[in-house]
Formats: sequence, structure tokens, C-alpha cells
Amino acid sequence: MTKQQRINLIYKTNIKTVVLQSLLTFPMVFCLVGLIQSDSWNGWYVAGVLVCLLLLGGIFFKANRLETELTEQEEAKTMIVRRNGFVFALFVLFLLSFALTLKLGWTYAWILGVAVGVIYVGYRLIRKQDERLMNIDPEHPMLREIRLDNVRD
Repeated sequence: MTKQQRINLIYKTNIKTVVLQSLLTFPMVFCLVGLIQSDSWNGWYVAGVLVCLLLLGGIFFKANRLETELTEQEEAKTMIVRRNGFVFALFVLFLLSFALTLKLGWTYAWILGVAVGVIYVGYRLIRKQDERLMNIDPEHPMLREIRLDNVRD
């Protein structure tokens, strides 16, 4: 499969999952806002956030599995899994650090600062993994290449 065909397939799959991700984001935001506004750590809100994160993780896992099926090299598959895992972990880290900062108050804004630093380092790691993946499997698209202006039908 050529690089262009892979970009088309991955992009079209991502578009299909965006609706489901959006539908899961609304209840998760509702639960996060409820958790932030409550005086204690309400178990229902925590459970709602965890369930939404698990479902979003399942969506990421499904997209990850599709992307790993496009290459035959085991080392490339490992790099894809690691890269996509980092993307999801950084999403969760930012979301939870922002919610924790709002819950504890802005005097704990250093939590958000540390999270932004970790996210920047994670972004750099993801870029390095993309470069290594390009060396292993030149036909596999980099994460930044999977966007609408690169899709050709």
C-alpha cells in the first residue's frame, strides 16, 4: 500500500471516529465541571470521567490497531503503538492537570505549568518517533501528514 493510500485510509477512519469522540467529550466535560464545582470528590463524577476516558482509550486503541495493520514491519508497529499511546497519555495528562488546578485553586497553577512542560517534552518525543518510523517504513505517513490537505481521492 502506498503512502497516499495509507494517508487516505487513516484520515477517513479518523473522521468516522470524530463523531463518537465528540459525543463522549460532552459527558466527560459535564462530569469534570461537576467534579470541579462540588465540595468533595463526588464518586459519580469521578466514575463518569473514568468511564469516558476508558471509552476514548478504546477508540484510540481501535485507530491504533488499524494503523498498525498497514505496515508489515514489527519495529514499525511498535513505534506506531508507542507514538499513539503517547498522544493519548498527553491528552489525559493535560485534561486532568487542568481539572486538578481548577479544583485546588490557582495557587496550584504550578501543576499546570509542569503539565505543559511535560506535554512539550512529549510532543518532541512524538516527533522523534515519527522520524524513526520514517526511517523504518518510508511508506508510513507521519502524524503531521495525516490531514485534509494531504488526502487525495
